[in-house]
Amino acid sequence: MAEFDPGPTNAFATHWDNRPSYASVKARFRMNWGPIYYRGRLDGSAKVIIIGQDPAADENVARRILVGSAGQRVQGFLRKLGINKSYVMVNTFLYGLKGQIDAEAKTISASASIKNWRNQLLDMLKTGQTQAVIAFGTGAHQVVDLWPGAAGLFVAKPLHPSFRDDAGLRANWNTVLPQIRPNVTPEVAPDMTPYVGNTFKKADLENIPARDFPFGVPKWMGTGDMAWRTSPTQIAWKSLAADG
Repeated sequence: MAEFDPGPTNAFATHWDNRPSYASVKARFRMNWGPIYYRGRLDGSAKVIIIGQDPAADENVARRILVGSAGQRVQGFLRKLGINKSYVMVNTFLYGLKGQIDAEAKTISASASIKNWRNQLLDMLKTGQTQAVIAFGTGAHQVVDLWPGAAGLFVAKPLHPSFRDDAGLRANWNTVLPQIRPNVTPEVAPDMTPYVGNTFKKADLENIPARDFPFGVPKWMGTGDMAWRTSPTQIAWKSLAADG
């Protein structure tokens, strides 16, 4: 039977239905596709809470966060921790941010309605199984600093997977991973090899598992990014065509 994510339970669905309004700050966000909420386990089994920044094109289509190239880098990061299922991911913002995390974006993130709603969500995600929170990027670093519930969890603040300097990003992750490993119980054998070289290669990535997607998404979802898939020479399109 094909794996897929059945969606949120009643408690999460209710909380997301009561999301804060972004109307007063809509000029900073791409809101046409609506909010994108999460990816991963909502059943209380998550050992790791991942905090990202905001959704982009792939996320809009998939209706799940961190599924494009940044998400596949994060999935590879989790593989190095020996975590392949027990995680849940949420973003700093529900909508795609126009531009980078700057002073204005931080002010929006810290506003009472957005901060308090997000903290309530994080409180719902944190269970007795949760061991660590990994906040990727400047926006997420602020989120975890603003969340009282982070107390008692190991907190890591690596660079965002879309950080523009691949060499610097890889060096940062090589430093952070050994700090996290002793604080998270692996599900499978961790990949102890450090990132080598100055650029990400396919071997450094991990495809997004089907269980993280809603039912019926195409097979190529979670295997590349929008630019990668729009080239007719790429493997994803060839594979899709071969499957008929």
